[in-house]
Parts: sequence; structure tokens; C-alpha cells
Amino acid sequence: MSGGRAAALLLVGVLIGGISGGAAATYVVSRYGPQAAATVAPAPSASSILPVPTAAATGNIPLDQETVSVVRDLLPTVVTVINYAANRQPQSSGSGFVVEAQQGYIVTNNHVVEDPRTADAGASFDVVFSDDKKVSATLVGRDPLTDIAVLQVQTQGLKAAVLANSDEVPIGSLAVAIGSPLGEFQNTVTVGVVSAKGRRIAESQQVVLEDLIQTDAAINPGNSGGPLIWAARHQVIGINTLVASNATGLGFAVSSNTVRQIVDELIKSGKVVRGFIGIQYQQLTTRQAAQLGLPTGTTGIVVTQVVSGSPADQVGIRPNDIITKVNDQVLDAEHPLPSVMVKFRPGNQVKLTLIRDSKEQTVDVTLGQPQ
Repeated sequence: MSGGRAAALLLVGVLIGGISGGAAATYVVSRYGPQAAATVAPAPSASSILPVPTAAATGNIPLDQETVSVVRDLLPTVVTVINYAANRQPQSSGSGFVVEAQQGYIVTNNHVVEDPRTADAGASFDVVFSDDKKVSATLVGRDPLTDIAVLQVQTQGLKAAVLANSDEVPIGSLAVAIGSPLGEFQNTVTVGVVSAKGRRIAESQQVVLEDLIQTDAAINPGNSGGPLIWAARHQVIGINTLVASNATGLGFAVSSNTVRQIVDELIKSGKVVRGFIGIQYQQLTTRQAAQLGLPTGTTGIVVTQVVSGSPADQVGIRPNDIITKVNDQVLDAEHPLPSVMVKFRPGNQVKLTLIRDSKEQTVDVTLGQPQ
């Protein structure tokens, strides 16, 4: 790690509401993690690879003792992730935690395991446990659309953190974050509260992270991939991922319900396969909508090409069709098609609302496998 310099990616999001005059406020978001060197996911089911959380009595424990108890219990599950270039030089680092002990599965952020210069994965990885034990790790799989990745280590005697049902955590609950800020301060603990749930942040024009937990616990470069813990349950409610860098106390974690779903799929198949419609498209512009005589405020995508034999082709979707909704979700700048499709898998059926020759209609599409 050279000089503790952050390699945070600056992103732009839009915060709606709560602003004087009703205007939208623009703020800068930092994707914290590599330190340089949709809907709500379903609650956990018994078929999951990962342990299913159970309720725990909270009791009347003093605040400081509760925090100490959480750290004593969960710190052994937290690791520092070191990402190496092909020449074995460290190129970034972040945090992570064990989610399954017997097979040695560790969850972290996708951007922690990415090569900082490309969209590819790093060449190799080490993880460092809280007792300073360092072991090599292999990449099981990663999912850029939810910023989740899974590593695996071949070592015994691990302790796994339990993923909570994040829908159950009350706003205002005590939250504890553990990670390795700046890649140098391993096992750092910060404390705050669950400030809000169900937040969404645009990472890019095509990737919008959904169902985020907001917290005021301090999150710094290198904390990405570390756990956000519900102190009362000693269970993880999210993976620390983003902060609003031009504000104070605005951190965001990918919810544990999203993590559970994606981690299960990555462990089973090494990737997340999403449903395939079979179209190429462009965003509908305001000017195009006006030229076509569409109602003011119409948003969506314009189909430019239909893949032969695809689900779209089979239901008669054509070039120049304007798709405005997937099920009841409007397609717009805040809800781009890739983000909306994150939760759908091959075999799922979706209803597309489209405009053809100035007339609105709906078609049901059974999603296929990507070609």
C-alpha cells in the first residue's frame, strides 16, 4: 500500500426530497474499498447454503458492553483482502468476512477484487485474519451488478458470521462496522446506528445498487467488503460499500438479504445468470419522445435490434418499439434496464409495457439464458 492513498471511484447520485424548495440535490459518492498499494431480495430460506439466522434475546446490556461483546464475537470472522497484480505486487486492499466456515467461503465487494485499472479480476489474493494469519485465497465468483464477490480459503478452524434477515432490523438500531481502513489499520471498529433502509445509489449509468442499508458508522477507504453488524443480534446486516464523500455520516452497505441470494448463486455456479430478453436498445430521449408525439414525461428505451430466436423475437417485439415498463417498474434514468433486471433469472416471466405506432400494449416474456 503506497502512502495510504485512497483509490476511491467518484460517482454521482441524486438525492430526492428533504431539500429546500423541492429541488433535487446532487452529491458525490465514493465507492470505498480498494485502498491503493430491487426490489428487496427475499428473506433467507432453509434451502440456502448459508446459515439461516435465528432471533436472539437482546437483554438489558449497557451500550459499551454490548459493543465489546459484538466485537469479541465477530472480529475473528473479519479479514483484510489483498489484491495482487500479475507480478505479485499488491495493487489494492479491502475487507471481507467469513460466511461459511467448513468450506472457507469469504464475502467481499466486487470492486475489492477487481484490477483497479480494468474491469477484470485481480491476478491473485491473500486474506489476513484478525490474528495476523495470512493465507492465499481463490476467487469463487463475482457479480458487478450487486458489487459482491466470494473468495475461498483452504484453512481449518474458521468462524463464520451469520447473515441477518436485514428486513427485520429496526431503524435506529446500534450498528458496528469492522474493517481495515487505509489498508493499514486492521481490525478497526466504528459504531453508529442504522440510519435508513431501502436506499438506492447509482454507481454508474448502468449499475444502480438497490436495497442498501444507510448508517452513520464511520466508513473509510479500505472498509469496503467488511461487515455492518446489528449489535443486538450479533448478526451481519450488510457489506460496507459506499459513502457520500461530501457529507458526514452517510455510509451505505449492501443488505444482507441481497448478499445471501447472490453469495448462494456464486457458490453454486461461480456466477449470477440473469434473465435474457434478447434486444439491443437506446435510451428514449426527450427530443425523440416529442417528435413521436408521446405524452410529456414519457420515458423508456427504444429497441434497435431483436436477437433472432430470442424471447423478445418469440413474442413479436420489433425494432422501434418503445419499452416503458418492466412489470410495474418504469424505465427511466433512475431505473435503467440492467438495474431492473438484476433480480430476474432465466425462466421468470415479466410483463413489458411498450408503445408501438403510438399505441400502448403489453406482452408477457419468459426470460431465457444469455446467448
